[in-house]
Amino acid sequence: MSGDRISGDTDAMREFASRIMASIEATPISPIARIEESTPCPGGLDELCIHLTHAENETIPKLQTFITMVEQGFAAYASFVQQTATNYLRADEAGRQEILTAFVTRPKDDLPSIDPRLLDPRAGRR
Repeated sequence: MSGDRISGDTDAMREFASRIMASIEATPISPIARIEESTPCPGGLDELCIHLTHAENETIPKLQTFITMVEQGFAAYASFVQQTATNYLRADEAGRQEILTAFVTRPKDDLPSIDPRLLDPRAGRR
């Protein structure tokens, strides 16, 4: 079908996927987002400290969940891009093999040594 084709830069896909994976592995996240237990109120500021500590203890697990979901999403997307690049290369290789097979298996008797259209001195003129 005219206009129906797939075109992809597999090198760019793989580079993109590796950059996403590298960004996940770099862990640029503040250590505060990695707190495993509730932060106790260290004293001072009395009432205000309790409210701040409560807000922190409530938001840190939500932040951790969000960061985890983003990292998992990046990993899934990078995997998808990597797999797509691999599929492009497989399809290209399959197409190449089909063309070579058709060329090699075609009987030699079917092919003229010179295309008859090239023998006409007016070929290509209008």
